[in-house]
Amino acid sequence: AAGERIGDEKLADLYRVSRGPVRDAFRILEKRRLVEIIPRRGAFVRPVTLNSIADLFNVRNALAGMAAATVARRVVAEPGQNVMLKIDRRLDQLRGMAEMADCAPLDYSFQMTRIVYTIIATSGNQLLLELWSELNEHTFWTAIWKTPQDVLTWEERRERLAQIERGIDALHRGDPEAAETETRFWLDLVRDRVLSNLSASSPNGLR
Repeated sequence: AAGERIGDEKLADLYRVSRGPVRDAFRILEKRRLVEIIPRRGAFVRPVTLNSIADLFNVRNALAGMAAATVARRVVAEPGQNVMLKIDRRLDQLRGMAEMADCAPLDYSFQMTRIVYTIIATSGNQLLLELWSELNEHTFWTAIWKTPQDVLTWEERRERLAQIERGIDALHRGDPEAAETETRFWLDLVRDRVLSNLSASSPNGLR
């Protein structure tokens, strides 16, 4: 339960290990924002709220929008350098998936995430890429996507595709403001859909 202290001695006894590996596990959970370690008091379960999940989405979406604007500037500054090559390949893959009536929603969602990752990588901003990767690795992000949260129907997949295409078109035009706005637009829609799903499906009602 949120706020509950997790005793390292009890866990060490339970799993028949020394307290060292348990403390290592606590540090991993702390990086994933699942526990808080308080000096001389121990590890405590962090609350997971809709606001904390929204914060995660908002930071990710802001980074993605920043990257999209940077890619658009690169398109103008580096003509003839095939800046958009990898992004266009990802988009073509998504288009193919959008036509599949039986495409798994999670597969489609992961492909959308790959497009965002490719935009961030193409921006050339190494710090931004590291921050994005850290958010993926050290949060409860993967737990959110254990079950499909978005693009559950063929119509929804087509709608998301059209939104993503508008953002990538802005990249091709070299329009930083539009690229950031359009990218943030569809990512914020995904955020709102996920928050709505989690609120409705949580047995205790996430708040």
